[in-house]
Amino acid sequence: MSPMSILLATDGSPEALAAAEWLDRWVHPETVTITLVTVISPPSLSWTVGAGGYMLDADVYTKTYQQLIDEEKEAAEKAMRDTAQQLKACPPAKEEILVGAPAKAIVEYATAHHIDLIVMGRRGHSALGNLMGSVSFGVLHRSPVPVTIVS
Repeated sequence: MSPMSILLATDGSPEALAAAEWLDRWVHPETVTITLVTVISPPSLSWTVGAGGYMLDADVYTKTYQQLIDEEKEAAEKAMRDTAQQLKACPPAKEEILVGAPAKAIVEYATAHHIDLIVMGRRGHSALGNLMGSVSFGVLHRSPVPVTIVS
């Protein structure tokens, strides 16, 4: 029997770390494999228009855009490290930094890689109030595989 494949989504938030702690209590290396995933979103192009509607020149645009991507990647790597430290019983078999809209990227990855279960933390910073965050809500409603949301 092959091990259950679990995707643990993280953004490094306290809720995501709580989900990792919860998962660590229930997993056994013989029965599961964990893929740790975080998502960076490309910066919006709206910041390219300066005061008065003037566009930034190409060199400034390229340099600034790359700086924003580097900052996002650095934050994603920190989120991965912090979350991986919570997984003592079954360390991540794989770590992936995805690019795109978080809910969509998580579901697409889970589907393409035949994930059996998605585990993630709940965030209460959306229009849904204290129920869950927009990413966990989006994953829950898009995912063809089971989703566990830890609060």
